[in-house]
Amino acid sequence: MLPRLVHSRFGLHVVEVLAREGGTPQSFESVRGAVEMALRQQAFVTALRQCVSLLAGQAVIEGVILDAADSPLVQ
Repeated sequence: MLPRLVHSRFGLHVVEVLAREGGTPQSFESVRGAVEMALRQQAFVTALRQCVSLLAGQAVIEGVILDAADSPLVQ
């Protein structure tokens, strides 16, 4: 069994691994596009979170607590 629960959109699951097959390493050129896309998506999500945080810091919002930033220097 896996040492922890596995979370999915259907809930938490206990998983028992009965067999495992090793993979084969792929060349960088064969995965370059996928790596580039993943990095672009990660940068986009980070920029979007920072933008929303900055806008929340400038807004007057009642009834909801948001992570708000006071300056454009957001981490």
